[in-house]
Amino acid sequence: MKRNGFFLQIWIRLSLALLLTEGIFRVISFQTAADASAVKIVVFVMASASFLTGLLSFLPVKAGLFLADLSALTAALFAMLQMGMKNMMGNYTSLRAGQDMLGRVTEYVPLFLKALKPSFYTVLLPPALMIFINFRYPPEKENEKTVSLLGIIISMILGYSGRVMTEADGQTALYRQPKYIEKSLKEFGLITFLVRDLLSVTQKEELMNVEIKPEETGDAQKTEETVLSEETPLPERHREIDDTKWKQISEAETDETMKTIDQYLMNREITDCNDMTGILKGKNLIYIMIEAFDYIAVDPDLTPTLYMMKEDGWDFTRHYTPKYSCTTGESEFISEVSLIPESDVCTPNEYADNAFPQSIFQIFANEGYFSSAYHNWKDEFYDRRKLYANSGCQLYLNHDDQDYEQLWGWPSDYEMMELTVPEYIDRERFFTLYVTSTTHFPYDADSDLGTRYLDRVNEVHPDYPMNIKRYLSKAIELDRAMAYLLKQLKVHNRLEETAILFFADHHPLKTDLQEIAEYTYEIDRTEGLNIDRTPFVIYSPVLGKAKQNGVNSTFDILPTILNMYDMNFDPRLYLGTDYFSDKEKVVYFPDGNWISEHGIYYIGSGTFVPFEEGAETDESYVSSMNAEISNLFALSSMIYRSDYFASREFVTRPESKEDMNR
Repeated sequence: MKRNGFFLQIWIRLSLALLLTEGIFRVISFQTAADASAVKIVVFVMASASFLTGLLSFLPVKAGLFLADLSALTAALFAMLQMGMKNMMGNYTSLRAGQDMLGRVTEYVPLFLKALKPSFYTVLLPPALMIFINFRYPPEKENEKTVSLLGIIISMILGYSGRVMTEADGQTALYRQPKYIEKSLKEFGLITFLVRDLLSVTQKEELMNVEIKPEETGDAQKTEETVLSEETPLPERHREIDDTKWKQISEAETDETMKTIDQYLMNREITDCNDMTGILKGKNLIYIMIEAFDYIAVDPDLTPTLYMMKEDGWDFTRHYTPKYSCTTGESEFISEVSLIPESDVCTPNEYADNAFPQSIFQIFANEGYFSSAYHNWKDEFYDRRKLYANSGCQLYLNHDDQDYEQLWGWPSDYEMMELTVPEYIDRERFFTLYVTSTTHFPYDADSDLGTRYLDRVNEVHPDYPMNIKRYLSKAIELDRAMAYLLKQLKVHNRLEETAILFFADHHPLKTDLQEIAEYTYEIDRTEGLNIDRTPFVIYSPVLGKAKQNGVNSTFDILPTILNMYDMNFDPRLYLGTDYFSDKEKVVYFPDGNWISEHGIYYIGSGTFVPFEEGAETDESYVSSMNAEISNLFALSSMIYRSDYFASREFVTRPESKEDMNR
């Protein structure tokens, strides 16, 4: 047989195809091809190409060629998947998360294909060129296996070199556990991320052994105005929890993961009672996560009820909604348990069988509330019925359980209120969770609710683009739902004894970010991470109106509410913070960025930008915050994977030291 160098030719062709794919992906996604991480990516790609070609050269020539072509094509398709997901959902994804959601969102395939910009298809050129060359000039099988073995050895040397560079850059943890997907893609490239994403499933989460400095307390959270009822007693006491039983069980525990979680949680700060502790004690609570809720939807002319509630309620002006891998499901999940989702799965689906006795459902149920939830769509995307059952929800009704009008597009939130309010309105005390859907995308195509109120929108905003008009038309239906809810509470004499809280799962997806910025008048959405800044309002006649101007996020909603209702809870179990406590509030983004009361940290550049102009960056503050946040990501994963609360339910009903001494 003529020796025509199968290994050498395919290695060169595959390496070039993969490198070109990486380069196109980086230019489109990060607007750069050559930066500090480029050399590292080249080394890792060549290592992967060497290893794969070495293995393929042991196969029959046609089989080896086919698999080499398939490998190059797979890399290009993975690049298209990542770019499409980023454009459609606002986040990059992992294979584990994508596999979980694929079977649930088959109807979104046309929308995903529409999210693929023409430039994205350029990543198909390198594999197409390689396939053409391999077809026209196929190499013959190498007689000697020495070169193939040498190729595998070379791949190991290159891979080791890449890891040395990774260690020198201080990115070993990110390499081993690519939890920050965008950062991992940028630093290590598509191919390495794909490999590490698959291998990380077998890696054990670890907490960093670092000393975390106490958080500094900023004064950004001060309220401009707060109107409180004189009849509302404010407790004057300290929150003290007795850990005797917890320590005894932890000392007897044989599972090291459980012991690690025990020790970490027990060593966290117990935020104290404050002036807002019990301000809503005994009141009912209606807890509403609004689909794609944005500042654009709060319009004094088109959505007067939303506008009134925001202006006359407690308006949290610097609230952020980080978008995790399955945005809606995980924003809701965060608001219910205040833990950080895993980045490589859809956490509420992956761990729906876990026990969550610390959830908002169970905590309210513990206090005698009727705990229920309602959604006007099916459990097509998220296992809500199972998750709620394991979280203490006593009644859950979705689209399958009630007779909704069949609409072209998403169902009516107004109709959901009509169908569900009778389920709880006459209960002695109730906690009610709503997940709305009317304002769901698409906005670039007609739908029943997207066109129903276009005449009204045109009267007020005739110059708006059609997709924004469709969004506002849907928002009008949402506003009707909120007006109906308020009316029913008033008719049943429950308004004075009920608080309504509403927040967003994310900004309107599949909408150009420049358009979102252009039609937001309250804040500059192009500044910092403001694209993920969304409305958050607590409305109650008891509270009056106030502008709450401190940094906060979806993570902080639950501990804030538990404090305002003076519930029996342990704040150490929640990774968010009571907004009114002295503890610093931090917004955790899935890509590794974070916002504190002092400024914004950008993981891509490794820079911290203080809010206070001219302020110097405290490097020890930044490094300790990075370490603490890394620990909280790992801690959450350990809690999920060990189903921690299934055997620690007692910690969700803490006993005070005063109780223990009785």
